[in-house]
Amino acid sequence: MNIKNKTSFDIERFNEMVSAYASQSYPMEMPEVTSYEDFALRYPPVDKQGLMAVSDKLISANKLRNCYVISTSGTTSRPLVLASRIFRDITENSYPYQIRGFMAEHVFCENDTVVNLLTAGCLGYNYEGMCRLLEPIGSTVLPVGRPDVMNNMPYLLETMVRFNANVLVGSPTGIIQIAQAAENLNIDLLITKIVFVGEAFHPSKRDFIQRLWPRAEFYSLYGATEFGFAAVNTPSMIEHHHLIISNWFFIEQASSGELLVTDLKSPVIPIIRYRIGDIGEIFQTGGDEFYLKVGSRAAEEFSLGGHRISLKLVERALIASGLSTEMYQLNLSIVEGGKDCLTVILDIEDSKICTSLAMHLEKYLLSISRLREAVTRGVSVIEYRGREQFIYSPRGKLNRLLDNRNKVPGVQKH
Repeated sequence: MNIKNKTSFDIERFNEMVSAYASQSYPMEMPEVTSYEDFALRYPPVDKQGLMAVSDKLISANKLRNCYVISTSGTTSRPLVLASRIFRDITENSYPYQIRGFMAEHVFCENDTVVNLLTAGCLGYNYEGMCRLLEPIGSTVLPVGRPDVMNNMPYLLETMVRFNANVLVGSPTGIIQIAQAAENLNIDLLITKIVFVGEAFHPSKRDFIQRLWPRAEFYSLYGATEFGFAAVNTPSMIEHHHLIISNWFFIEQASSGELLVTDLKSPVIPIIRYRIGDIGEIFQTGGDEFYLKVGSRAAEEFSLGGHRISLKLVERALIASGLSTEMYQLNLSIVEGGKDCLTVILDIEDSKICTSLAMHLEKYLLSISRLREAVTRGVSVIEYRGREQFIYSPRGKLNRLLDNRNKVPGVQKH
């Protein structure tokens, strides 16, 4: 793999990390290195399957003890089991202490009242980590979790008003749910900060938010289940350019744009040159700061309702419904109310798309749990079109997936 760009490689910190692994009798070779070139030679890139093998080996060696056990969801592949103990032995030189200072400098302040809408539990750590991060900053925290789990939305919104909530932290989907409820119930929230994670906050959704809350500014946190938060974008930065926390994360950009992440905070499961599945571009400013512009996913999947959904799952559902998948296209857009719209375009005449066919297709597509959840929550809708609506590339290629949610023109009516 050819590396086009990278952040600064801290050899000393990396060697301290692998030395610590050796002192804990980890059942794998992790040699110290003398240079970046030596590092790249000794440590080949690792994909998700490779990281699963490392995880399985450490679980068998009884190394996942005295820690938080966390996991990816396992919807599109076998779950990847990970672990965290970053909040032990906190010092001024530790990641929790420094990330708190980083977030206090760039995102949060003690006068904020923050509504934490990240998913609680479910073998995840972002919700817990966010609460632990906010408390020492001094912010007032409303630990809500996913808003659709609460069965009393009027009370939740009234509580937010009562405590002058001004910051929403969560996925774009969860934030949109709060916005829709506030609009429907005619409750005035004084939101000034939108801090989102997990997926892009598409322009049409931003338009909906800013129509409702004109003072709201957008902050983006980049990260993953595997390594936590690694970069942030604020209104004072170039749009989509995330400032990397380069003291703790070493990121490489391959010539293809694929990103490799090395987690330098000594995670229980070593993350070394991990192919996270994102496409991006690294930029360096005049100083020592590095920025990451995140692009699409390397894998064939898309975000909907706060989740990633594999095209393979959609294809299997269409086959199960009795339709050919030799030619089909998925078109993602935004409709009224900031909802995601998944338009399934099939190789049949548009005039044959009728209510009975739509109901038949929906039965199979909603067997995909994440898609069903997004529709049930009211944050996504599905539409169907015929071959007349296929959109071809300038070279005549029919791309399986088109994501038009980044287009700024007005929201479609649904």
